[in-house]
Amino acid sequence: MNPDAGRLGRVLLRVYFIAFIVFLFSPLVVLLVFSVNSSPIATLPINGLTTKWFHQAFSNGELTSALVRSAVIGAVAAVVATALGIMASIGLSAGRMRLRTLAVSVLMLPLVVPYISLAVGLLILMQAIGVGTSLTAVVMGHAVIALPFAILVILPRLRSLDPSLGEAARDLGASEFGAFRLVTLPLLTPSLVSSFLICFTTSFDEFAIASFLAPAGSPTYPVFLYGSSRTPALLPEVIAVGTLVIALSLLIVVLAEGGRRWGERRLEGRSSAEPVVASPLVATAAAAETS
Repeated sequence: MNPDAGRLGRVLLRVYFIAFIVFLFSPLVVLLVFSVNSSPIATLPINGLTTKWFHQAFSNGELTSALVRSAVIGAVAAVVATALGIMASIGLSAGRMRLRTLAVSVLMLPLVVPYISLAVGLLILMQAIGVGTSLTAVVMGHAVIALPFAILVILPRLRSLDPSLGEAARDLGASEFGAFRLVTLPLLTPSLVSSFLICFTTSFDEFAIASFLAPAGSPTYPVFLYGSSRTPALLPEVIAVGTLVIALSLLIVVLAEGGRRWGERRLEGRSSAEPVVASPLVATAAAAETS
């Protein structure tokens, strides 16, 4: 290989990476700058620094209600999607399964279907079954679009587990469900945490489905944000809250990634230091079933 070509490739890769980082984080920096701008108009140069927009934002009952509403909907939808993702992953990881390709295609369909089309279909379905526009309908819709992400996170982790762990627990007297609950499920914890966070984020920032299914007077945060962006008086408050949401999201991602790596190192260290039959998880499953 030509050394000059290799050096040029590394330089181009470095330039591309820097440009990508600048493009990715420039909007976040802009939000941070204008959230402390004393002027209500988001223009440069900055007239002065202030924190009044944060105080006004949390004094706005509609804004805080929409923020809390989105957080609750996102948490519930993430729990539902993760639970469904566990069941779907168990089924897809089975040794013998007919129409596996068809099942995977159907489960992954929300990834390729436009959300606006899915929102219209969900609205018609909710009206047909008598649910109508409600926050419950929003949770159901968000769980549908978050389910593929849960499967994509949980299924690879489930397939990477040693099947002899569950077999050893069953040989020692644990039932099928007991072996899963006390052996497999703890080993899935890192992927479950990742699945919850991804599904929560997917639900929290979803707009199309929420705009169709959310009842009047109860908008989610993205819907409220879209409406407020056309009201100049509310724009500084929206920018301030957006800055806090981004900061909290970054903190959650850092903590979750650190916790995931710590959990995986702990599980890998335990599995490498002890034989399979003597694993505390297997022993706990057997003891729980025989007592």
